[in-house]
Amino acid sequence: MTASPTIPTDLTEFAAHLRERLAPLVDEYAGDTGARPADDDRIAAVEELREGHEAVVEQVRRFQRALFDTGLAWPSGPAEFSGMELPATHQAVLDEVLEDMGFPSREALFVGLNIVAPALVHHAAPELANRVVGGLYRGELIGCQLFSEPGAGSDLASVATRAVREGDEWVLNGQKVWTSMGHLADVGEALVRTDPAAPKHAGLTMFLVDMHAPGVTVRPIRQMTGGAAFNEVFLDEVRVPDSARIGGVGEGWTVASTSLGSERSTMSGAAGPLTPYVTERLVALVRRLGAEADPIHRRQIAKTVAAVTAMRTSAALTPGSWTHHLAPMSGSVAKMLMVRALDEIATLVAEVLGSDAFVDSGARDEFAWSEFVLGVPALHLAGGTDEIQRNVIAQRGLGLPRR
Repeated sequence: MTASPTIPTDLTEFAAHLRERLAPLVDEYAGDTGARPADDDRIAAVEELREGHEAVVEQVRRFQRALFDTGLAWPSGPAEFSGMELPATHQAVLDEVLEDMGFPSREALFVGLNIVAPALVHHAAPELANRVVGGLYRGELIGCQLFSEPGAGSDLASVATRAVREGDEWVLNGQKVWTSMGHLADVGEALVRTDPAAPKHAGLTMFLVDMHAPGVTVRPIRQMTGGAAFNEVFLDEVRVPDSARIGGVGEGWTVASTSLGSERSTMSGAAGPLTPYVTERLVALVRRLGAEADPIHRRQIAKTVAAVTAMRTSAALTPGSWTHHLAPMSGSVAKMLMVRALDEIATLVAEVLGSDAFVDSGARDEFAWSEFVLGVPALHLAGGTDEIQRNVIAQRGLGLPRR
């Protein structure tokens, strides 16, 4: 099924189409959502909910439902899940338009919409997919990703959390860590080991866990940025029905690959964390300090411009722009370019501000950058470490040997 002819495929026309259809929602949902005080000028690589987050999350849920009701919640999604079946570039345009029009950040929904939902669409039984994907896109459910463990980070296939079958149920025991939005989540996509005797990639199965079920304990982890979006999750005798299995028994790695590929692609998107707001603030900072006149700073400015340009050029490519043999690594390439651009920005900010970036003197647009600079290193890990991305590019994209 193709997209309706009434929906423009040209990106500029599509943006105008979105603005027209979203205009009725501006009065109720755009503007200050209570996520931070009006005089808070901080800049973050990843926006994190803080004090009063309950009210913010409720507002985001309501907005997501309104977006779903307009038919705009999932431009790149399949029609059977109320998607518009447009390229991923159109999804990125939606995100940019929503930000530009002042609508609430959907950061709390990111994992559910971009990591959990694709796995369900491609691998889950129809009943489970229909029930949960709809709930995620209507804002009724918030999802999280129960993948990493204290002993299985980059080597994800080494997860030790066990699932043992008892009749029509599975009993899960183990610990997950670095679970984004776990403290808000209603459902979690859990990669667990169901066959310890099988080769590590073959002994894994994916389940959808009710995060409110008995035996699920969530503990937020405070980061150096001051936020606590990551969590530890403990699973103690958690019972999951077999009907909540995503994919076949022993097919967990295939399901995980779908989620990880979507995560890497959507993390970078058209801009990823590098929104027009960030670049505008960066340009204003450089000009206010006169950094462009300093030959040392000019070198870093040039590196930053080059990195941002490379990232945005890559993000603007449609899926068909990648040759067939490059397609498997397109998400990894996009993520690496995004992280490189953010690194260069953080380096430039730290260079031109010095200690003022980390000491709150009360001056506007100085200490405000501390959260961005401190948050960028986490993006080298999120969605798979830089080393993992390089392996994906080398082995899956270029066909190079493992050694």
